[in-house]
Amino acid sequence: MTGHHQLEQIICAHISDAGGFLPFDAFMQAALYEPELGYYESKTVFGEAGDFVTAPELGPWLSLGFADLIFNCWQQLGEPAQWTLLEQGSGSGKLLASVINILSQMMPVMPERILSVERSHGLRQRQQVLFDESGVDVALFGTLDEIEIPENIIIYSNELPDAFPLRCFRYKQGQYYERGVIHRAEGGFEWADAPLPMQHAPDIPQSLSSRWQDGYISEFNPGLPVWQQSLARVVQRGFILTLDYGYSQQEYYRPGRAEGTLLAHLEHKAIDDVLSEPGSRDITAHVNFSALVQAGRAVGMEPLLWMSQGGWLAQSPSVQAFIQSLATQSDAQSLHLLTHAKRLLMPFGLGEVFKLLVQSKGLPAQKPAYLKQFDHLDSLL
Repeated sequence: MTGHHQLEQIICAHISDAGGFLPFDAFMQAALYEPELGYYESKTVFGEAGDFVTAPELGPWLSLGFADLIFNCWQQLGEPAQWTLLEQGSGSGKLLASVINILSQMMPVMPERILSVERSHGLRQRQQVLFDESGVDVALFGTLDEIEIPENIIIYSNELPDAFPLRCFRYKQGQYYERGVIHRAEGGFEWADAPLPMQHAPDIPQSLSSRWQDGYISEFNPGLPVWQQSLARVVQRGFILTLDYGYSQQEYYRPGRAEGTLLAHLEHKAIDDVLSEPGSRDITAHVNFSALVQAGRAVGMEPLLWMSQGGWLAQSPSVQAFIQSLATQSDAQSLHLLTHAKRLLMPFGLGEVFKLLVQSKGLPAQKPAYLKQFDHLDSLL
């Protein structure tokens, strides 16, 4: 029996236990994270051999940007001799290894502890190999709940909340109906609507929902408040840097986005079919950054800055210096790296849809001076 078939049988059992209708977040949880069978537990997902290429595979650009921002946050912490750096959702570990390398050339005081939090057991094993080969001392954890609370901490993530299991809905006659998954008699899965309205509807202002056409489809992320609560426990004094693709709530739920943002990634293509062959494909959706900020504020984390990835990287001193260095060279590798830089910085590439959110907790923090004129936080609030 193939892994996909095994996982399908497990999901079928979940559907049966749920009375024949499984909310989509439970399907997504199994499809991505079922031990030894889920997408992140069984596949090589990153790079050319996987299903998508993330920014760390496109050169040092994110590493340079994060290093500048981490340095600024460390200064705002008062340049402590003892501090902790943590990446959550570290994936392959390449970004963290690169950030550490750049910080070692930049920081007068390196972090006392470097932590990686990655829920996938398989990815943690691959990270360990990479860190051992790189000679980098990183402590690996499966969840934030395992972390001993430090005095000063800076946490960052790249493409983390977009993979949290989602709940989906259809808006009909002024009511929210759960969209879930049923098992077809001939095999495979298909969408279905629950017969009764949702008991706990998403917190979306009526000023937005009143403009939707009947039958409007979208999703919401119940994992955001849980995640922010976990972060708030770990961060007594520090910063949280979140990079992901997403929108303000106003843009996320605009009338023209009548099918939501849910997508799968398979063999370097974005596709609509998220139900076929669970475990074979990534499942993801954009982040509602307004909801994320609201969840953070509820647990004492103050938003400082929200801006596009392109604007952030273009203003980062280390990124600017590296671009200037490459521009003086004409070899193929330099041109290759500059091409990737355009993809990450320019609005027609990834520069606009990816956003950076900076939050703080436990100290009177300020926007980084080199970024504050590009801040669009007001559009989230």
